[in-house]
Amino acid sequence: MQANPSLAPLRAIVCGYEKSGTTLINEILRRHPRLDSGHEVGVLLADSPRQFHGKQPYYAFFKQTWKVTDEQMQEICDTDAWGEFYARARMISPLITDKTVELFDKTPVYMLHLREVLAKVPGIPCVVNVRDPRALMLSWANWSGHRDAPGEWIEANFEYCENRFLSYARGYRDALADHSDRILLNRFEPLCLEPQIQLENIFNFFGLEFSSDYLTFESEHFVYGTTVSQDYLAPYRQALTPALCQRILQATREFGEWHYHG
Repeated sequence: MQANPSLAPLRAIVCGYEKSGTTLINEILRRHPRLDSGHEVGVLLADSPRQFHGKQPYYAFFKQTWKVTDEQMQEICDTDAWGEFYARARMISPLITDKTVELFDKTPVYMLHLREVLAKVPGIPCVVNVRDPRALMLSWANWSGHRDAPGEWIEANFEYCENRFLSYARGYRDALADHSDRILLNRFEPLCLEPQIQLENIFNFFGLEFSSDYLTFESEHFVYGTTVSQDYLAPYRQALTPALCQRILQATREFGEWHYHG
């Protein structure tokens, strides 16, 4: 797809479940010489850039990860035009060394509100990352500080995990009603198994050429290793009981096409 020139320099959006590979995609996209971004944005959760300060913790996280000051944040957000927000972020953030590149906005939570988010940026293509719910819930347990007994945490917080998975999935499904031509679904498991094919699809969808060189990268943002790996394909098989895995699959059967059976 060709991005909307009136929203330049914004080229694309990446969203999806937390721990579904959005940061992995982030690091690979940044390898393209004409594309760059900070870690996350979040501004499209607000009604306009001027209201971004009320969307916490996303506003604070943007300031931190794009390495800008309070005064610079005020300058970046002092507009009602989405394209101008991204243009100012590109110009002001020290992370963006080439001030002529296009930007992508990687914000996982956009998936939850995807219909409204995409309505704010007409014509901008979006990749939505999903993953088997057993792997997601295990990752959520690990990141909550329960690596020693993740199954116990999932059992104790099962309703929360189920609702978190389903609400994001329904946000994606609702967006298809208005924006299906602008959305590409990217499943974590096929990405791990056939990274060249899946990434070519993503880059082509964004109207960009893909090079296998992009598969090697350096990251300081929660990515294990320096390339796409199969090591994290199905970690729940060792960490969760078969009974709990079956319970998770049953609770998320509404989106059973995202269950991994390899």
